[in-house]
Amino acid sequence: MSIAALLFFIRALGLTLPLSIVAGWSAAEAALFFLVADIPISWIAVRSGTRAAILAAFVAAVASLAGALAVWVWASRDPAGAAATMAMLPGIDQALIGEAADRYRHGLHAVLAGAFAGIPFKLFALEAAKDGSATFFLLAPLLRLPRFLLVAVFAGAISRGLSRWLSVRQRLVVLGVLWVAFYMFYFTAIAR
Repeated sequence: MSIAALLFFIRALGLTLPLSIVAGWSAAEAALFFLVADIPISWIAVRSGTRAAILAAFVAAVASLAGALAVWVWASRDPAGAAATMAMLPGIDQALIGEAADRYRHGLHAVLAGAFAGIPFKLFALEAAKDGSATFFLLAPLLRLPRFLLVAVFAGAISRGLSRWLSVRQRLVVLGVLWVAFYMFYFTAIAR
């Protein structure tokens, strides 16, 4: 599916701005951006419900292909430069790049597990460039989709449960605070 077809599909659904943000965010995160696309997906879950967030998860999975492809092309032409740039991103170092390479060599099931282990998808694209694998790109949306769907369903269910006590605005504030706390923890305690 081309980006133009994706944007047409998004526009036809009447959710142009939120889904466009998700698509751009996911593509950027699959390339160099370091905040996960789960953030806007969870925002949509709170703001518009689980069904809209599931659609956002699909959009994010497809759009991430653009960012991964950019990394793949870049790393195919300048592997050392691409790897050095990745190692300068917050939460990424040579050890994490090595772990992604190891998982990649163990197969797509290990790459899928890496999505739940905090390994950025861009590192798998970096590794795919070494062997020129087109299979990685054919399956990339499917490798991203399970985590995105989990976030959509989980955030939607929690938001629905809290709707008895908190307004949408209050739930969005709680979500923002949780994401800030998560990244504070991740960058201080977890990030390599």
